[in-house]
Amino acid sequence: MIISIFIILGCFISVIILIITNKLNRAISSLLGAVITYFVLIFIEGLDFSIIVNLLFGSPSEGFVNLHSIIMIIGMMMIVQIAHEAGTFQFIAVKLIKLSGGKPIPLMIIFCSVTVLISAILNNILTVIIIIPLTITVSRMLNINPSPYILTQAVLVNIGGTIFSISSIPNILITTYAKIEFLEFFLNIGIISLIVFVFTLCLFILIYKNELKITEEGVKVLKEFNVWNVVQNKKLLYQSLISLIILLILLILVPSFIIPSDIIALSMALILLIITRLDPKDIISKIDFELLFYLFGIFIIVGGLEITGVTEVIGLSILNMGRNNFYLQLLLLLWISAYLSSCIDNIPITKVLIPVAGNMAESASLVNKNKLFYSLAFGANWGDNLTPLGDNILVANVAEQNKRSISFKSFFKLGFITTNYQLAIISIYYTLIFNTQIGFIILGTIFSVIIVIYLIFKFGSNNIKSRINKISNKIRDLIIR
Repeated sequence: MIISIFIILGCFISVIILIITNKLNRAISSLLGAVITYFVLIFIEGLDFSIIVNLLFGSPSEGFVNLHSIIMIIGMMMIVQIAHEAGTFQFIAVKLIKLSGGKPIPLMIIFCSVTVLISAILNNILTVIIIIPLTITVSRMLNINPSPYILTQAVLVNIGGTIFSISSIPNILITTYAKIEFLEFFLNIGIISLIVFVFTLCLFILIYKNELKITEEGVKVLKEFNVWNVVQNKKLLYQSLISLIILLILLILVPSFIIPSDIIALSMALILLIITRLDPKDIISKIDFELLFYLFGIFIIVGGLEITGVTEVIGLSILNMGRNNFYLQLLLLLWISAYLSSCIDNIPITKVLIPVAGNMAESASLVNKNKLFYSLAFGANWGDNLTPLGDNILVANVAEQNKRSISFKSFFKLGFITTNYQLAIISIYYTLIFNTQIGFIILGTIFSVIIVIYLIFKFGSNNIKSRINKISNKIRDLIIR
């Protein structure tokens, strides 16, 4: 068993290093690790081939959790691809941007809101591919610097990824394993994410308010722009919009024990494919098979870690660090998953920590069991912004292709500060729930500081005001430059 642990753990670490350094395609790296894990489990541990089938698709006792995840991902990929073909998300984005009337602060709010809205339905990569070129196009129309908008959108993509259970791969993996319903996920994670989004938006406005300026000529161009220019097929647009609305309604209303969420998504994808009369070969060819093969490899490697007891050891370590205090365990899972996801792809990290959260949940009360999975969802998704190793690389590439280069230094500073700020908000939220007195002391201190600053600006001397302004401007410059 010891030999198996070292080989499979070494295999997992090697796959992660290969992916981070781009030495080998992530799907090939993952499948290579899966093959090594297969040989270890079969020839060293003496297990039969059925264990590999169970690791790939999930065992009957687990309710075939991995298979349900894959079906959900394929269904959503097909629906999103059809909507993308119609220009649905571009249409929604431009329509909302025009509502700003070309005013700087409203434009920032709408740009950020559109990013969260689109990323709540699409995966992060497709959201970036849609929203960044659109932002640059609008900035050229208005003759403004797109950098503040691109940087804030890069951070907010992952906030959108925690709105719905279908918003990201980690969410799908977590909710399928823990049997968390679509509505339950939204009420416990989505709403909190929206609240954190509002706080994050306030932070962005404070940081960039002095840079947001739009000329009257640019405003005129925006008002005259025809939103239908981004739509290739009006009929397809309406069909995809109606299908997305129906899908969300069904996911909310139909319990998974009647019809699983993945079957609803796949059924809607097939119906949409039939009624739109698009070429099935074309849509199927655009499914991200590299991601699917990558997931299959990760399922087997992480399954090997679970069989050899590595994930159990990780779970016990977090339990011991938390000293059997559920509140501390929540915070540890939140911050550990976030910081691990900052430098490692959040899919394998999520897959490793799901059974860890499951083991920890066994000793938790019935009311609190799912909170561990909520904490993991926040951390695994939002941690992607802590360093430029996440989706920010793609953002920088897309911006550079559109001749609007963004420095990694800018990404790192804004992402690191914002993500820690967001994680701190969630930590205060948990503190209010489990350590109410301490939570209110923290909140009271924060509000007191805000009130003091407000009173100084309203009634204080010009000398004090200027000093505070200088300090705030220096902090702002450190973040921006």
